[in-house]
Amino acid sequence: MEHLTKRDKHTIRFLQWIRKYPGLWFLICTPDSEHMNLDMMKMLIERLAKEQFYEIIFVLLMVHRNEAFMDTVFKTMLLDMILASWKGEAKGKQQIISELKNLLA
Repeated sequence: MEHLTKRDKHTIRFLQWIRKYPGLWFLICTPDSEHMNLDMMKMLIERLAKEQFYEIIFVLLMVHRNEAFMDTVFKTMLLDMILASWKGEAKGKQQIISELKNLLA
């Protein structure tokens, strides 16, 4: 029998979660779902974080990035991250400016 890696075990646990909660998985993967709203997004993020399915949180955010409430979330998160970095070391400011220039290239 083949030895299961840590990643294999995580994948098996994730697939079992999908089997147990197919409705939640459908919501995670379906853009423009009539059932997606701010409270549903919060609940899904909490459930995924509790299970340590952090990668799927990013999938959820990207799938539903066009929801009206997500615009505010992304803008606020960006500003909070910039503020936290700016308050840090002097190189934090330079790194932000450098990354902005690189992204605009």
